[in-house]
Amino acid sequence: MKNILNFLRAQRGWLTLIAIAVSAVAGFVFWQQSQAAQAQAAERASRRTQVIERGDLVATVSATGSLQPEQQAGVAFLIPGTVAEVLVKTGDVVQAGQVLARLESTDLQLAVQQAEDALRIAELRLQKLRAGPDEDDIAIAKANVRAANAAAYDLQRGAGPEEAQIAKLNYDEALENFRKLNEQYNNLVQFAADNPQFAPPQEMLDQLKRNQENAYYQAEIARLQYEQAKNPADPGSLAVAYARIAQAQAQLDQLLAGPTQVQLEQAELAVAQAQLALDQAKTRLARAELRAPIAGIVSAVNIRVGEPAVAGVPAVVLLDADRFRLEVTVNEVDVARLAVGQPVKVAVEALPDTPLTGRVERIAPVSVVQSGAVNYVVRILLDETEARLRAGMSATVEVTVARVTNVVLAPNWAIRRDRQTGQAYLSVQRGDELVEVPIETGLRGETLTEVISGAQPGDIAAVSIRRESPIGGGN
Repeated sequence: MKNILNFLRAQRGWLTLIAIAVSAVAGFVFWQQSQAAQAQAAERASRRTQVIERGDLVATVSATGSLQPEQQAGVAFLIPGTVAEVLVKTGDVVQAGQVLARLESTDLQLAVQQAEDALRIAELRLQKLRAGPDEDDIAIAKANVRAANAAAYDLQRGAGPEEAQIAKLNYDEALENFRKLNEQYNNLVQFAADNPQFAPPQEMLDQLKRNQENAYYQAEIARLQYEQAKNPADPGSLAVAYARIAQAQAQLDQLLAGPTQVQLEQAELAVAQAQLALDQAKTRLARAELRAPIAGIVSAVNIRVGEPAVAGVPAVVLLDADRFRLEVTVNEVDVARLAVGQPVKVAVEALPDTPLTGRVERIAPVSVVQSGAVNYVVRILLDETEARLRAGMSATVEVTVARVTNVVLAPNWAIRRDRQTGQAYLSVQRGDELVEVPIETGLRGETLTEVISGAQPGDIAAVSIRRESPIGGGN
């Protein structure tokens, strides 16, 4: 009996060990199942999912840049001179045509006055020629003929002491008149040589020269008359007297016949030349004023009163305050979707609550390479606005390049494109598994892509966060 009891006690030890072993194995299996369930739950929790739906999609191209005035003008004097007035300062708003500054113009104003006088003289001479001789001119010419005949008659019969004295006085008077005209002509010629910019018209000089020469001839005639009055008449003196008769008669005949065509053409040419000289003088005077070519804001003033102004160097710089533009760089992929004239939305960083609009004005035909990327410069012209814009403000432009409605939309993060084949794949959830299905894509936006085939509304796009690959990625 004792042996039986000992045997049973030994068998109970083994049974206990076996029970413990079985229990351990069962616990390990349960732990493994629990860990698998937890891992599966963690995998599901780490997935990014989105239900595929129908909707509208807008594709845009955006870029940033800084505002610049649509027009900028550096205004310069066209002639050199000394600055007399500066009428604007930086920040002033000016209108087109407004005077900005002036040069000293006393000499230029005098030149205009002289040119006006010369034109008036030329016009009066032409007017007199066209009107023909008046009765006074004809009477004077006839009187000159009678005087010439009388002088020849007196010369033939001889002159007494009283007539000689009168001839002497006439000669002195004629000589003095010649000296005055000669001095006036020489002084004017010298002035013209010293001051070519203020030189009188050539017609005026020619007229003074003719007056001088006529005075010389009159003085010479008076001298000869005086010599004749002092001395008995000789054949030479009589010949001069007869020549004077012929000259006086010729002048009378010319007056009665009226001006010739050549004389009229010369007088008309003199008027035209005088008008041209006046126009040139007025142009030089106008260039002493600096006027704004556009309406805008004064951004710089580079001159001071009393200092010389250099012709051609900008004295005042103006910015167009009404129209602004900005130039942005767009990559070679997006630029293919842009076209001149496309409407643009513009957001200015300094004015976030002021939406602006514009249009694509120009797309550069040649690319620029920046950090290895191929880009194109696109110019955007803003529409007129009352917003208080300033040159240099940062702005972002957005151009709508395409739009579709009521299409199947999938998130970009769930789409992968094979770089070698170009095939696009959409990662979707089927049960607890993730499956990549081939799809045909259409328009691509910033966050969504149009799916033409391969997916339906209600499908669940899903990716594991640990291996999420956005559209356009590699294998």
